[in-house]
Amino acid sequence: MFEKIEELRHYLYKYIETRVELLKTETQEHIENIIIKLVYLVVMLILGSLTGIFVFITIAVAINEWLDSRYWGFLIVFGFLLLTTLLWVNAGKAVQQMVRKMLHWVFKYQ
Repeated sequence: MFEKIEELRHYLYKYIETRVELLKTETQEHIENIIIKLVYLVVMLILGSLTGIFVFITIAVAINEWLDSRYWGFLIVFGFLLLTTLLWVNAGKAVQQMVRKMLHWVFKYQ
C-alpha cells in the first residue's frame, strides 16, 4: 500500500514538473514573439520616419522652386508639421484610448 502511494506521489510530482516546464516554455515563446514584433515595429518606425523626413524635404524644396524662394517652402512645411503636432498633442487622451483598444484587439486574437 505504501509503495502505491509513493508511486502515485512520484507520478504526481512528475506531472506537476512537466506542467511547470510546459508553462515556462509557452511563456518564453510568447515573450520571444512579443520581442520579435517590437524589434520589427521599431525598425519599421525608423525607416518610415526617415522616409517621411526625405519626403518633407523634397516637398519643401519643390515649394521653394515653385515660389522662387529660398525659405518659404521650408516655413510652409514647418508650419504644417507644427500644426499637426499641436493637433496630435491636443488629441492625446482620445488617441491613447484608441491605441489601447487596438492593443487589446491584437493580443486578444493571437
